Amino acid sequence: MTSPELRWMDALQVNLTEDQKAYTVVGDNRIPDTERLIRVTGVTNVLDKYGLRFWAMNQALDFIRDNRKHYGGMFDELLTDASKAHEQKRDIAADYGTEAHALLQELYVDTNISVPAKFQPVVDAWEQWLDESELQILAREQSLYYHDEPTGVSFAGTADVIAKDADGNYVICDYKTGASIYPEYSLQMAAYVKAFEQLFLYKVIMPSSEPYIQNPNVRAVIVKLPKEEGGKLETRELNNIPYHQEAFIHAYHLLKWQSFRGKLLPKPRRKK
Repeated sequence: MTSPELRWMDALQVNLTEDQKAYTVVGDNRIPDTERLIRVTGVTNVLDKYGLRFWAMNQALDFIRDNRKHYGGMFDELLTDASKAHEQKRDIAADYGTEAHALLQELYVDTNISVPAKFQPVVDAWEQWLDESELQILAREQSLYYHDEPTGVSFAGTADVIAKDADGNYVICDYKTGASIYPEYSLQMAAYVKAFEQLFLYKVIMPSSEPYIQNPNVRAVIVKLPKEEGGKLETRELNNIPYHQEAFIHAYHLLKWQSFRGKLLPKPRRKK
């Protein structure tokens, strides 16, 4: 039976599109079934990630240092391959993160499945943190969306975990396997909270005869899981969530501005 906090799940379908660039919503009469809601991570990608650019540069330099002898005098080939070194490292890390997410989801359904050795540190750290945090899990891999007609803001994303803590607060949790907890994660988590708050208060879906909390207290926690045995698990919780939510909306509008083709007036035609 669906918990009262997530009763709207029974009436709505939030689906990732085939190209994985957007979501669609079925069951909300405010939104056409075919309308594409931009992904939360698509919005945060509008930010300039200085640390990522610096990392990519270092990957290229390391590749040159490690491989210059093997290339001999083929300097152009060395530079070409070095320019792609960060993409290979990025893709390997992304694949690991995707597989780790899928594995943790599978373990939630079936605790008896086999865990590959390379993912054991991730699984052990996550399960230990869950035990110590005493969270009551309400949903995993739960898609959320936000839609506001007056402002034209619509977005969607998938939270790794929705839970309740021992004090009765709701917790949106996202686990990461990357090298660090990056600033843009704050915007991602704030957007998830904004979507959850709206869905939680969605009176059209919630039966009027059932009570619901007017202002749910929602926390947002990021958990960085170690890839290596003995690695350190790191958690960070968002402070001043409304401030991050406002910043996310600004990023949303900046992304819309980037894709707007009418920024400038067309060039005037020369008179003949």
